[in-house]
Amino acid sequence: MSILNPQLEIALSQLAAQPGVTPAHEAQLRAAVASDARLLERLNQDAADGHLKGFALSQGGAPPNLTGTYEKASGVVTLPAGSFAPTGGVASADLIATLRLQDMSMRFAHSDYDDPANKLCRPITQVMVNNLQSTINGSPVLAQEMKKAVTPPGPGQEAPLQHFAPLSGTVAGGTYNGDTRTMSLPPTSLSTLFDSADMTFVLGHEVQHAFNHAGMTAASQSFSTETRQIAQSNNLAHDYTEPIGKLTQASRADEASAQIAGWNALLSQQQQITPSAGLDDMLRTRNFRVNDFIELNRISRSAQIRPGLTFNPDATLSPTPANIATAGLYYFDKPPKGTLGVPENQTTGIGFHGDSDYRNYYGAHAVGRAIDMERSYAQPINGLAPNMQVDMSRLGLREELMERNGIAIGKNPGTPQPYNDTSQLPPAPHRFDHTNTPAGTPNSHQHVPVVPGATGSPGVKAGDPRDPEAVQPSGTPQAQRELSPTADFSAYLDRMLAAAQSGDDASFRKMTQTLADLPPGRELRTEAVAAVDQQEQLAAQHQAQLQQAAQVSSPVMRM
Repeated sequence: MSILNPQLEIALSQLAAQPGVTPAHEAQLRAAVASDARLLERLNQDAADGHLKGFALSQGGAPPNLTGTYEKASGVVTLPAGSFAPTGGVASADLIATLRLQDMSMRFAHSDYDDPANKLCRPITQVMVNNLQSTINGSPVLAQEMKKAVTPPGPGQEAPLQHFAPLSGTVAGGTYNGDTRTMSLPPTSLSTLFDSADMTFVLGHEVQHAFNHAGMTAASQSFSTETRQIAQSNNLAHDYTEPIGKLTQASRADEASAQIAGWNALLSQQQQITPSAGLDDMLRTRNFRVNDFIELNRISRSAQIRPGLTFNPDATLSPTPANIATAGLYYFDKPPKGTLGVPENQTTGIGFHGDSDYRNYYGAHAVGRAIDMERSYAQPINGLAPNMQVDMSRLGLREELMERNGIAIGKNPGTPQPYNDTSQLPPAPHRFDHTNTPAGTPNSHQHVPVVPGATGSPGVKAGDPRDPEAVQPSGTPQAQRELSPTADFSAYLDRMLAAAQSGDDASFRKMTQTLADLPPGRELRTEAVAAVDQQEQLAAQHQAQLQQAAQVSSPVMRM
């Protein structure tokens, strides 16, 4: 059993000398430290490292202090007076949770972060710590949720939240990792780009992910079971659409409920400033995240609720199944940044490059896991290798976005995974590449394009000239590539048709140019040219449909 080391003993003794401190305060603090062996171990380490040197009690007239504050220079943790009882030596659950949060803050305060712009490793600053803690203290609902998240839900169980960390390597307001129980935040959002309202919303959102982690773990386990069964099946077609869809739907509910929690945290902040704050006050925060719930009525010039949501009389939003489903529609289902005909404020830009929607952000992870199951358990059937299948359109997935997010293939990552996209008729052959690699390595978080003429497509042996999908060798000009004079263009023309129907203009143009460059007298040239005409007509029809959709869309005012 751990005991107080000399440095922590000195820090605790400092409290008695502070103004307004009674013997009851000191007794309750010591009881709180001793109540949790892990907390005691961490505080011992904080003190031994010289990061914790004393405690103080918050005084009247100071900014709100609901979860404590920490100062790096002095090493002093200031505790909220409200966490102590007037008399007695029993520590409250509130005081214990506050100490856990302050231990997290101390470890975060003395950590470093990568500065990619200047290629430097920089220390977390006091300003960043102040902004993090003032945000938590500024919203009673958020403060309560944070204290709940750092508290183990039962004997022998782990607290959902145990660490703060700087965020790098992805574009997001914040992230939560359930495996490490870590909430990560961009250092710039806590310094040069700090916005109190936005950070309140982000923290409220991310802490809800901590509470949702148990449910997401169950969904992940079900995914593993279902994908393993598919990989072990005696069918040649291994269709992973259903389990990927289920896991995506679980992520959708997770994100939507977290977004509702963000709303409630920000509302609480506004109501601490103005007790009667409601929907119009939320609109006046000019925070773009509230547009997933309310929008400006251009006639009344006041806030109006987005259809399908049901608010409580105090403007809070309960995470009912109906509200979660509707919030998912306005948040999770938004298309990726740059979608043709959709205003930018109605799109999502997250992921490694900040150009992904949520479906493809989570889809990259799910596809990588499905590939590993396929490679671990799939066996030949009557001498034929099974074929991985995914209905990309049904799932709202795009290969290029997932590869730019980073697809992690654990088994034989150097070998691309062929699959058939069953949203095309006939199914179109494609391939997933391992792109979840460190920056600077080949194909790191980049889409690996495929062109006709080489190897690697499903159902076609390596070196077979009929293969319609292969990696374009780096640095090889298109004019240097040749197609076999005995090629069977049926699969290739199906791929062209899929490109035209999906609006993939870049791929379509490459394939039509390849066919146009075939030498005179080439076998099937007439068929190829006729197919080009058909694809061009389909492409024109698709473009007209996109323009029509753009005309009927109603932009939402960005605040």
